[in-house]
Amino acid sequence: MDLLLTGIGVLARMGEGPLAGPSQGDLDAVEGAALAVKDGEIVAAGPERAVRDAVGHPRWHLSAEGRTVLPGWVDAHTHLLFGGTREDEFAERIAGRSYQEIARDGGGIQASVRHFREASDRELLTRARRNLDLALALGTTTLEIKSGYGLSVEEELRALRLVRVLRESHPIDIVPTFLGAHEIPLAWKDDRSGYVRQVVEEMIPRVAADGLAEFCDVFCEEGVYTVEESRAVLEAARAHGLALKIHADEFGDTGGSRLAVAMRAVSADHLHGTPPARARELAEAGVVGVLLPGTSFFLGLPEKAPARAMVEAGLPLAVASDMNPGSSMSQSMPLMVTLACTQLRLSPEEAVVAATAGGAAALSRGSRLGRLREGYRADFQVIDLPTPRLLPYHYGVSHVRAVFRAGRQVWGAGLHRP
Repeated sequence: MDLLLTGIGVLARMGEGPLAGPSQGDLDAVEGAALAVKDGEIVAAGPERAVRDAVGHPRWHLSAEGRTVLPGWVDAHTHLLFGGTREDEFAERIAGRSYQEIARDGGGIQASVRHFREASDRELLTRARRNLDLALALGTTTLEIKSGYGLSVEEELRALRLVRVLRESHPIDIVPTFLGAHEIPLAWKDDRSGYVRQVVEEMIPRVAADGLAEFCDVFCEEGVYTVEESRAVLEAARAHGLALKIHADEFGDTGGSRLAVAMRAVSADHLHGTPPARARELAEAGVVGVLLPGTSFFLGLPEKAPARAMVEAGLPLAVASDMNPGSSMSQSMPLMVTLACTQLRLSPEEAVVAATAGGAAALSRGSRLGRLREGYRADFQVIDLPTPRLLPYHYGVSHVRAVFRAGRQVWGAGLHRP
């Protein structure tokens, strides 16, 4: 055995089986617990005496000294690779302009495309590593990164190659997603169908052939990609072996969630404008609903995802940061958990499950990440709180003492031997 962590005040193992509906908030919390790790995987987790009796002598024996241990956050939706910030747009929105108005004047995603294309690889990697370091310090151990600020064949491939560099060099486990259909590039505004063909016939085959992405996403929204354009992108992605995600119903019920049901996507993300009645359809189609409360909060959107209806319908939920320079400039998963409680009315326990096991399900990793149970990878955080419920309540500061990935400490202060 490589590691034995004892003295855990509360160990949030997360329940077994699907965590949705009545089980959405099942932390399966154990007081007075211990955790044993071998070869990066959990071999025992539960009451301390039972764990001690079940395992042999460890190489390392550390004490949590009464602290809470949670799974590492699984942030299932980010645009973390970008070239510049958009704080001027933030000020414009405060002054009364909408996100869509700013985008029509050349801001929004188009501004980020300009920033990305102008930045060197070194500049992009330096900024991304700094933001990843901040995410790690806040307890994130797995994080998805989308392309989508290149919007040309070579720039999209460049973005995903840089994501590969980050995957190979950063402690956070990074999941790559192709999002060439993030916006219609300005150069293609008079030939939308031509750009969609380029995504379908050139970008997706090359991304798949080079193994640069695991998922394909599309921004299905009024003024961006129509339902039929989105369907064409996703069908091509599926044909090339990519799993499917959809930016759906961010600004209204515009067809994205219906397409997610029809395509049986792995996840539908945003869902601010999704009718409550559609939650059951999404659940029956096997879709995970990825809630991004930081986005609706940061943009001041009047509509919020109908999270309570989703729980009642049995739709598995994830909570993610949507880290990006325009609509959610934060990688703080603890903050997203708080916002999921205050803005979407999830309970503290439901929000924590959604930000861990739910995020893992949204990345097709629900059988090995997001829980602290036997056979799962030992990704966990030790927090200076006596109970998980305090985490969304005492917001705006970090409570993280240490972060472990695959049983190895990758951030934080040293824990003491007992």
